Amino acid sequence: MADSFDNKITYLVGDECVLNAAACTPALPVFSDKMVGFLSELSKELMAVPGIRNHQDVMSYAYWIRKASLEQARTEAVSAGVSRLGRGVAFHIAPSNVPVNFAVSMTSSLLAGNVTVIRVSNKEFEEVDIICSAINRVLDKGTFSELKKYICIVRYEHSDEITAYLSGICDIRIIWGGNRTIEQIRKYPIPPRAIEMCFADRHSVAVIDINRFKGLSADEKRDVAKKFYTDTYYTDQNACSSPRIVVWLNNCKSGEPGGQAVQDNQAVVQEQELRDIQKSFWDAIEEEVSSRYEMQPIQAVDKMSIFTELSMKQDGVYLERRSNKLFIVTLDKLSDDVMDYKMGGGYFFQFTADSLSDIIPIMGKCCQTVAVLGMDKKEIVGFVHKYGVRGVDRVVDIGDTMGLEFTWDGYRMIEAMSRVVYVYER
Repeated sequence: MADSFDNKITYLVGDECVLNAAACTPALPVFSDKMVGFLSELSKELMAVPGIRNHQDVMSYAYWIRKASLEQARTEAVSAGVSRLGRGVAFHIAPSNVPVNFAVSMTSSLLAGNVTVIRVSNKEFEEVDIICSAINRVLDKGTFSELKKYICIVRYEHSDEITAYLSGICDIRIIWGGNRTIEQIRKYPIPPRAIEMCFADRHSVAVIDINRFKGLSADEKRDVAKKFYTDTYYTDQNACSSPRIVVWLNNCKSGEPGGQAVQDNQAVVQEQELRDIQKSFWDAIEEEVSSRYEMQPIQAVDKMSIFTELSMKQDGVYLERRSNKLFIVTLDKLSDDVMDYKMGGGYFFQFTADSLSDIIPIMGKCCQTVAVLGMDKKEIVGFVHKYGVRGVDRVVDIGDTMGLEFTWDGYRMIEAMSRVVYVYER
């Protein structure tokens, strides 16, 4: 029982009574009116927090769970004649590097109809405090007090006993935080009927059609830089969806799926012009970074160390160090292990490709998102299908990699977290 853990657990939302009763608490239908109403009210509560505009990620979350957005998602997710219920208890292990992730995972879990237990990182984040305080205020309103038994957000130091207990009562375990976390948590068994969703270490790629970027005005290039900053620096490239490499597509082959970005086989951009175009991109990024980004000195040391390690193991690697805030590593070729040498805090690989097939080595299972500029996203999907690429779960425009969705890492989250109750008829 949870009350046997004495003072080892800090409850941010809920208490030991919620944990003790979790295994017996009834599951709810997906997108129940109760949960849609609760999340809609949470959206309003968060939007009313003083200074909320200083927390863009919290504000984005609040906007995502507004009533109109949830009703649209319900229309898309709930099929007529299909009955779906929560699986039961969902135990989430949230990552330590993306503060609002726990709330995003919680939202899918609640809408799927589950009792939702979340372990957040021991790192103190103001965003976590803001959201948990808002949840408590909404639950204390009489309209939603009956939902208290469905939400428990906890923080505790490493404990085999507590993690084993929570794993033992769950019907679905959701592990965020990368490969090491997954390996560690999997030491604790889950019940035979329980399922598991793991979000491992991934990387993402930005693909820019060089002719399209060349044709942008100075103002448009600055706009691209702002969007790229949001995709990358906003989370210190900690999010799996943050691009680690910029691929410049030069003269796509006509007829290749995913290779229609250059219409009518526009002329190949020659080497000096290519460098000038790339420079204009990084100039715009540097301008954005210099005015907005703050970094820790150790990050510069880490970036130099990882570059040195890569350069000792692979030829054709060139570093352009704009400042401690922006390292650009140009590659002559792509190996399937080059992304093992990635680093955050403004550390980017750069590669020029004649066609998308040139970048297949970095589109394996660990590749999550492809962010594009000047390309048709559906053509990228066509390329993935043609070559049977094992990675790439998502294709977005540059500026949209941090978008909140109910589909992530190839999972339709609410479907995966719920079960179907059906009637068989011959």
